[in-house]
Amino acid sequence: MSTSQSSTCVYVRDDAHGWLPANVLSYDTAKQTAKVVVTIPSSSGGTSMDNSTEERDVDLASYDSQTLPLQNVDENGRPIIRDDMCDLPSLHEAAILFNLRARHHRCLPYTRVGDIIIAMNPFQWLQGLYADDVREQYVDRLVWREGNTGGSGSAAGDDPKAGLAPHVYETSSSAYRGLAVDDTHQSILVTGESGAGKTETVKIIMSHLASIQTSAAEDAAATPDGAPNTAPGEHISHHPRDNAVVRRVLDSNPLLEAFGNAKTVRNDNSSRFGKYIRLQFDVEDATQAAYQGRAVPTCLLAGSFCETYLLEKSRVVGHEAGERNYHVFYQLLAAPQDAKAAIWDGLMDCQGTEFRYVGASGADETTTIEGKTDEEKWQHTVDALETIGVAGDKMRTLMRSMCVVLQLGNLTFAVDPDNEDGSIISSADELAKLASLMGVDVDDITQSLTY
Repeated sequence: MSTSQSSTCVYVRDDAHGWLPANVLSYDTAKQTAKVVVTIPSSSGGTSMDNSTEERDVDLASYDSQTLPLQNVDENGRPIIRDDMCDLPSLHEAAILFNLRARHHRCLPYTRVGDIIIAMNPFQWLQGLYADDVREQYVDRLVWREGNTGGSGSAAGDDPKAGLAPHVYETSSSAYRGLAVDDTHQSILVTGESGAGKTETVKIIMSHLASIQTSAAEDAAATPDGAPNTAPGEHISHHPRDNAVVRRVLDSNPLLEAFGNAKTVRNDNSSRFGKYIRLQFDVEDATQAAYQGRAVPTCLLAGSFCETYLLEKSRVVGHEAGERNYHVFYQLLAAPQDAKAAIWDGLMDCQGTEFRYVGASGADETTTIEGKTDEEKWQHTVDALETIGVAGDKMRTLMRSMCVVLQLGNLTFAVDPDNEDGSIISSADELAKLASLMGVDVDDITQSLTY
């Protein structure tokens, strides 16, 4: 396709689709308009974008520099789709969105922009995307082989990512190599709107980092030519959870989700807080590693620190219709009867409607989050608490504090008949339950909560 022909392939704005590919039929320089033929995709999606067409008059004044953005097309006029959007001939908003859309319809959720990975949530589990052999492929290419060639890939000057499909594993692999080989602190920023897949991405990255370090610790010494003594497919054959520290770090996720995630209208498992997770690694001295015959020093996960911020505290006392409070409350109410009895007898036979904070009129009736019931999630939370040493009386005290929050929501207030500027607690029975639960005198609670 000649330059003049390719310049007729453009994008135009569309209210329903954002941007659509189009071909320019003619320009009216006096009116600053263009007549185009727009290609409209069918509702089922696809990548050919040739389902139907229509003519439109486009006002050029609404576009930057009064110019329609060019499509990325090959010599035959077919759309160019790239793994790395840095390789697109024309890079602008329309080209980026079109490239992402095309890959999304091909069930390719990851797209690269240099060292940045863009993840499009497929809202389904893609078989094989996170299989062991896929993890091994990225570790072998980006950690072991790259490290053994001094950072230049399989051959001098080669890009180690060449031939690898974009994947979040390249982010975790590159971060691991930065720690182990370059001895440099690493930072991974996961950001996006609600429902974009941030929570799952963090779990995938942490699990991958743990799997690399577990296998690295057990790899044999390097062979004389500098390659690891194990075959590429043997590097992460050991399950990361076999290590107690790794297990604690990975099993912290159910706790963060139980106490900090909730169902919203857009996402059943939405994080209602920000978190900064610091993974602490014990990196082997490079000289010692070389002496032992290892081209890549071992990098062992020694612990972690999690700082949370901006928790949506208001959700505890109220949420929109179709949404839920934090998961832990529903898990607690769905727990087995013997577990409830051990925590507080006020939970016996309760299904949720008894507590205003979770069972108010119009409350969402969802009992399954990401394919697991609240009762199943309860057991995951209990197991995770036990992993970090919260069990027995500690766990009971923690869950009783959750009961206190629920019971506080059942208190009702009224104007003090003896003082119109004051207030009283009008729900005597609910107050008595709260006092018994807290082990605090009724009068002390009343004095604290009323004026």
